[in-house]
Amino acid sequence: MFVFRPLFKLPAALAALALLTQPLAAHDFKAGDLTIGHPWTRATPKGAKVAGGYLKLTNGGAQADRLIGVSAEGVEAVEIHEMAVVDNIMTMREVKGGLEIKPGETVELKPASFHMMMMGLKEPFKEGQMIKGTLQFEHAGSITVEFKVEALGAKEASGGHDGHGGAHKAK
Repeated sequence: MFVFRPLFKLPAALAALALLTQPLAAHDFKAGDLTIGHPWTRATPKGAKVAGGYLKLTNGGAQADRLIGVSAEGVEAVEIHEMAVVDNIMTMREVKGGLEIKPGETVELKPASFHMMMMGLKEPFKEGQMIKGTLQFEHAGSITVEFKVEALGAKEASGGHDGHGGAHKAK
């Protein structure tokens, strides 16, 4: 007669199985009622002094909030910018007063739209690197995030992000 004797205990086996069956942790952050979805930037060529920063901001609360400041390691200054076409010419300007996130809405910072302009890079960003940053909100306060460095020329974050939501005008 054969008797099965497991080599490890049942709780350890269940814990291992749970880890294997969970989806990979999303690159999301939370500040109060705000969810910050997948902050990312692009790899930069040697000598580049600027880079763009991108993410999605979703407000699950009942009160509007504003992204009023951003900082990042290895970067002298970060501004929130808006790109728009005016008289068939692409323009870029700093968003004064912060970027509003209305209750129940998602604001996406993406190439050729709202974005963070990271200026004064101290060294190039390399694909796969994580850049620590801080986002400052009017109501939710500050939160530390990490910007994942995607490939040079990436048009969107890797990992199957589908672009839900849209960019909304800052007020």
